[in-house]
Amino acid sequence: MNVPPRKPVLLAFLTAVCVLSFTVVAPVVHLERFGLAVDGLEPGAVLKAAAVREVSVIAEDPSALDGVDVFVDGEPVLTRREGDKLRLHGFEPAEGVHTLRARVRDASLLWLDAEIEHEFTIDDTAPSLTIDQTEAADPRSSITVRGTTSDAVLVRVGQNSAQLLDGTFEVTVPSAATVFVEARDTAGNTTGRHVAVPVARPAMRIAHLEPGEWTSPRSRQAVLAMARKGEIDTVVLDVKDETGQIPYLSNVALAGRIGAVSDRYDPRSAVDQLHRAGLRAVARVVPFRDPVLAKAAWQAGLRDHAAHDGSLVLTSSSHPEVRGYVVALAREAASLGFDDVLLDHAGDELPVSFLAEVREGVRAAGACLGVVAAQGIGDVSAEVDFVVQPFGS
Repeated sequence: MNVPPRKPVLLAFLTAVCVLSFTVVAPVVHLERFGLAVDGLEPGAVLKAAAVREVSVIAEDPSALDGVDVFVDGEPVLTRREGDKLRLHGFEPAEGVHTLRARVRDASLLWLDAEIEHEFTIDDTAPSLTIDQTEAADPRSSITVRGTTSDAVLVRVGQNSAQLLDGTFEVTVPSAATVFVEARDTAGNTTGRHVAVPVARPAMRIAHLEPGEWTSPRSRQAVLAMARKGEIDTVVLDVKDETGQIPYLSNVALAGRIGAVSDRYDPRSAVDQLHRAGLRAVARVVPFRDPVLAKAAWQAGLRDHAAHDGSLVLTSSSHPEVRGYVVALAREAASLGFDDVLLDHAGDELPVSFLAEVREGVRAAGACLGVVAAQGIGDVSAEVDFVVQPFGS
């Protein structure tokens, strides 16, 4: 016969169940949260070894950092407390894939966020960069730069980003004498190169006329007759000759101050006439054989402007103001409409940096830069747009 349990016994049973349930769930209420995190290192990041110096371990309660151990690839790493961060100390990872693990020492399974793990890759190898031969149709035309690279995620030419597809890149940029191409990978490694941009130019058949010859109707007509016969296609006119004289009304301030300017011909009118005749107009500039500037500088106490040979004929090719004077005249010639600027009697040694200055200035104004070859001048063909033989040779 079934006897229903008595009420006191039933109450005692229910009380025991409640106490047991409370005993089981009570520890969950007291779980401890550390909030460990890695600052400066995203999971799967690719970075340079030097960037690891900025990586640190942080926690919601910074005091917990004193009990944190850090491991890389399972090996313990020395750390140093810096304020609210725990930095890796003296750690220099090799290239390749690594795993960083940070763990609260003696952590219980009931502690949350007491361990964190990140995989990362160290890459200190710069991307490869190969640039195809680049040439401009003329000094004013835009140029297209092409090439190949490995491991790069960005290629820039000057301020322009190139289109990058399967390791090949291409970008069209404004005209320039030289462009800087840079490839950058995910880690920030870069490879960069300065690339000279030559202009496609035909061979020239040249006639050189001094200012007096150009202003002489007889001499000028004789030259134009040669052009009609196809004997010449280019006329060279002086902008600054070996005496330091400038035979037109130049706007270059230094030329006026030293008394180098005279009014012997109108270069803009001459260029227009040559172009109408189908001829190229070339401005001849003698850069450092300049008695006018050398003497003026010496008399003003600027002894470093003149070459130290006592002749007061040559100027210093290394002095910034002397070089700036030549660059200014070359730019002015290009702005007057000359197709090319030609350096003549340039001396035995032409500094590459000087040629780069002149070329940049001339090309920016829409002309090309050439040099007259001379014994001892060396091979400067890579630094200019063209080289011609001495007149009359």
